[in-house]
Amino acid sequence: MTSQRTTTALTATAGLLVVGVLAACGSPGGAPGSSTTSNPSSTTSSPSSTSSTAGPSPTTVTVTVTAGSPTRTPHIDPSPTTPPAAKDAPAIPRSAQDYGTAFVKAWVDDDRTRADQLGTPASVKAAFASRVDTMPRFVRCEGAAGSSYCTWQGDEYTMQVRLRNDLASLGQPHAVTEVVFQH
Repeated sequence: MTSQRTTTALTATAGLLVVGVLAACGSPGGAPGSSTTSNPSSTTSSPSSTSSTAGPSPTTVTVTVTAGSPTRTPHIDPSPTTPPAAKDAPAIPRSAQDYGTAFVKAWVDDDRTRADQLGTPASVKAAFASRVDTMPRFVRCEGAAGSSYCTWQGDEYTMQVRLRNDLASLGQPHAVTEVVFQH
């Protein structure tokens, strides 16, 4: 009987030690950037039997411990929630000539993103309906009633771009409102 109590006491002590070690492994004071995983242990108990003797009845505790060392997993940075910043778009010009030139360059370079930034959807559609390979030569810009009309001369065409002066002078998007080709 003493041997059984000693075995039971040692088994219970071993179970408490395992629980203590597992609790320490998962505590916030663990190694930064790592987590610990251990094989699970199980504890079962069986009800005690009653006897005619006075005093507390004996309880049997069974602890199953699976041997193995904890496994450390490396710290992996989570992927960012936002994509990395794209290359900053060029600044929007503040003069009619520079604004118009930036729009025409975007058109020649087939840079629809930049053209969309500088022009209205209708002006971008009108410009991209025609295609060229080389930058046309700037001719002039003339102002009239809140707009500037800038003209470029290509090999077989003339391109006129209308800009809203109020938007262009402040460096605001969508100042190009109209594109007209003459062939």
